[in-house]
Amino acid sequence: MIDPIQTCDFSEPATTNAAFHGVRLSTRIMPAALAAQGGDWCEAFVVSGDVVALSIGDVCGHGPEKAAVMIALRQATRDAVWLGLNPVQILTVVNEFLRQYDAEENATAIVALLDTRRRTLVFANAGHPPPLVAGPFGALFLEFPQADLPLGITAELVPILHVVNLPAATLLVLYTDGVSESGRKPLQGEAQLRDAALCAFRAAHLPSAAVIEKPMSLTGSNLDDAAILTAWTPGVPVVRGEARRNARSVKSAEWVS
Repeated sequence: MIDPIQTCDFSEPATTNAAFHGVRLSTRIMPAALAAQGGDWCEAFVVSGDVVALSIGDVCGHGPEKAAVMIALRQATRDAVWLGLNPVQILTVVNEFLRQYDAEENATAIVALLDTRRRTLVFANAGHPPPLVAGPFGALFLEFPQADLPLGITAELVPILHVVNLPAATLLVLYTDGVSESGRKPLQGEAQLRDAALCAFRAAHLPSAAVIEKPMSLTGSNLDDAAILTAWTPGVPVVRGEARRNARSVKSAEWVS
């Protein structure tokens, strides 16, 4: 019997911190020009005894007028996870949803499943900035030669499934382009984000998303919506008996909002 799903809704502008099954989570969402809402979202929820789902996305454009699309896509992602799909299948379903919801809109997104027992990250990327990991080895972007298209661009979207092993006590950073590209040249933004992630890794006792946001100088000055979602892999093995499902096909039994 799988535990009921626990969720953290991180869609509203706020700094939020939580912990699921040894995974410490932190978010910072900053709509453009201090608006109440924008087109970026990020959230996390437990889908089994060992797996935490991570979702982040960015509707093209920014501002309150993008909030309705954002909410619809966030819910479509949740619903696809409810169906027990893997990240590729989830993004494929969400792409179909967006094409039907509004054929003129497009968005980028990442859906990931973090297995706390195996310490694997299984994810698919629809045109979104690559995840960043920070640890004793430094800070590295999880970039791959193949580039996947954003949501809504084509009727048949089939992203590539990526599987990455993460060491214990590693900091994973998901973010939108409003974080790395806010008034910066791309290479400069990436370098600043790497440095900020390393600062957050060294200050592990503090909320990581807020630590990253500060040197990126986003609050109050960001011209684009921005969102940060961080997750720490457990420092010691999290064992709950034999895994019932692997990270490629996680199914859930119940949803609790």
